[in-house]
Amino acid sequence: MAKVPDGLRGDLVEAVALEGSLFGSKRSLRAASEALRDNERVLAATTTVRKQGRANDSGVLIVTDQRLMFVRSGAFSAASEEIPLANISGVLDRKGLALAHIVVTGAGGITTTFASIGRTSVGPVMEAIRSHLTGPTVTGDAPPAASAADEIRKLAGLRDAGILTEEEFSAKKKQLLGL
Repeated sequence: MAKVPDGLRGDLVEAVALEGSLFGSKRSLRAASEALRDNERVLAATTTVRKQGRANDSGVLIVTDQRLMFVRSGAFSAASEEIPLANISGVLDRKGLALAHIVVTGAGGITTTFASIGRTSVGPVMEAIRSHLTGPTVTGDAPPAASAADEIRKLAGLRDAGILTEEEFSAKKKQLLGL
């Protein structure tokens, strides 16, 4: 259990209390504590590396009952990102021997990867995100399930290519639509 810096909100202290190490994240935790709204509750938090494009930023990932926040605050610069939970369309976790990654898909299909998360921390973070999702979630390396519309498009392509007959296409389409 890592020593939690002074001056943090109580619910944030509880969320990070089980982290193995908070090395290099104390400033980020303080900045996050100040950025939290009075009407939101911290559900989970962990140290992480945010990977978006070519940028890799070390900081803290905080899940509240309203949003997912990434905060990085260093000696000379700071950055933050927030994704309202309502805008998250999917979440995926990938676990290695010691560390895990969480991939969050937001509005417009934009993905953000949060890497280098301790295996013991990834579960509470995933559960906190999933508990507020209305869309699909995926665990492990399995691809997300295709929607009925996606399946029908694929079948139409097979029909147009002459692989399926019109009757086979119609029967499968009715099955997918529950008719």
